[in-house]
Amino acid sequence: MEVVTSPDNDGTTRGRWLDAAYVEAQRARSFLALGNHRDAVAGFERAIRVLPAAYRRDRGVYLARAAVAQLHVDGPETAAASGSAALVIATATGSARIFTELAVLDGKLQRWASVTEVAEFRASLDNVMLHDV
Repeated sequence: MEVVTSPDNDGTTRGRWLDAAYVEAQRARSFLALGNHRDAVAGFERAIRVLPAAYRRDRGVYLARAAVAQLHVDGPETAAASGSAALVIATATGSARIFTELAVLDGKLQRWASVTEVAEFRASLDNVMLHDV
């Protein structure tokens, strides 16, 4: 982690996005893949907290991935709320990466389709995805 937090002394801007937020998000993604949902949620929350404001697309991706972990830790209502926040960013930016992550979340939320927050998220996602652009 020290290498990531050390300033770049050579004056280049290449790889500037490989910062502490990126490393934390990748760590959280690994926890998610391993089924360690609680640590994944915490990791995504840390990554989102330190992410530069200009990195909107990354924020949307991390919110959508966090939502999948939240589903297992906090339930479908919290997952749908994070998914909805990510959808706002996806709609504003047109980010295919965010929409891809939201499609994963949508599939996992099908089981809770009758939960109000989930139904609202899925309807909003359908409205955006099935609408002519």
